[in-house]
Amino acid sequence: MDEKAPMRTWLLLLCLAAAIGLALYIATRPVDLAHRMEDLKLSVGYGLLVLIFFLGFVILVDLAHGNIDLRALLEEKGSGGASMGRFQLLIFTFVVGLSLFYVVVCECRIPDIPTNVLVLLGVSATTYGVGKGIQATRDDKGQSGDGGPHDGADPNHR
Repeated sequence: MDEKAPMRTWLLLLCLAAAIGLALYIATRPVDLAHRMEDLKLSVGYGLLVLIFFLGFVILVDLAHGNIDLRALLEEKGSGGASMGRFQLLIFTFVVGLSLFYVVVCECRIPDIPTNVLVLLGVSATTYGVGKGIQATRDDKGQSGDGGPHDGADPNHR
């Protein structure tokens, strides 16, 4: 068991307590019944925001302590080189995510995501998936003794 596990557990419990406390504070403050549902939505939203923030903080702490290894994040299995499909998917995801975050912050509303953006992300994810499929097929053929020319057997011999 990891010696940092108790610290993470306490940090997650603290984050959960903070999220619940914030939600209860917002939900129980004196307000007329007409605005009660709006306050409930706000309290759940802020509670989730605090929870996600602390969860991200725990991930960043683990990254800083070396518990999460990112050295092979873009590496293609077996070759040791960078995978263009992974890199493309990572860049497109960050660009779209940060652009949407910028729109939310500037306009204080959730924007409509254009179909072209979804197609771009879909094509990028499909490129990565097809690359992984080709790589897995290549690995399977290289490891199986199916009598192909790649393993030294004569293809005309039966």
